[in-house]
Amino acid sequence: MSAEILILAFFVFMFAGVIKGTIGIGLPTIAISTLAQFVDPRVAIALLLLPALFTNSWQIYRGGRVMHCVQNLWPFGLTLMCVLFIATFFAPRIPVDYLVGAIGVMVVLWALSSLVKPPAAVPDHLDKSVQVIAGLVAGISGGLTAIWSPPMVMYLQSRGLAKNDFVAFTGFLILCGTVPLTIGYLLNGLLTRELALGSALMILPTLAGFSIGERLRERLNGQQFQRFVLVVFCVMGLNLIRRALL
Repeated sequence: MSAEILILAFFVFMFAGVIKGTIGIGLPTIAISTLAQFVDPRVAIALLLLPALFTNSWQIYRGGRVMHCVQNLWPFGLTLMCVLFIATFFAPRIPVDYLVGAIGVMVVLWALSSLVKPPAAVPDHLDKSVQVIAGLVAGISGGLTAIWSPPMVMYLQSRGLAKNDFVAFTGFLILCGTVPLTIGYLLNGLLTRELALGSALMILPTLAGFSIGERLRERLNGQQFQRFVLVVFCVMGLNLIRRALL
């Protein structure tokens, strides 16, 4: 990687960290969709791995509700980990443009509809089944593109969570996906020594941005937070569509 790419990545990861610190999500989508304009998307994914591991571990630690997350989300987390790990072995062979475009369309439609009308709540007796289905979709998407937040956020939005619970839950589920993604990229050869070093360098700007985002989140009330999540996701979805078309 050239020095110019590393400098660009530094600022991209700092901005993505600000968004993640504010709403708990957005690091993979922003970092990958931006850097993929300049480098191979799989290089962008490899650079993401260590910052994602650190920021989500920190996010869960700051939330202080690890067992609460496990008790509430183990069907989603377990399904996500298993399916995503398997899907990573198909990543080197499958063109991702069509899948990224489809995810973008899904995200935009969901975000716009949710801004007009809040998503319907999942009945308690169907919750575990919905978690498994969402984990399956998220695992396939995450293993191929390193983006699995849309199904995750769609499910969590249906729970009507307070903003701090939402951030804690997203940190837990993103960590559940990042661990097998990292292992899969190591085993399939996509995470080289050079990219691992570059990924380690991106931890600092990501954590710096994350700290700024945490302060911004404190200024948002619950309703503002929910709308901000949806607006950010709509922009992310449009960016994914643009990436797929170009």
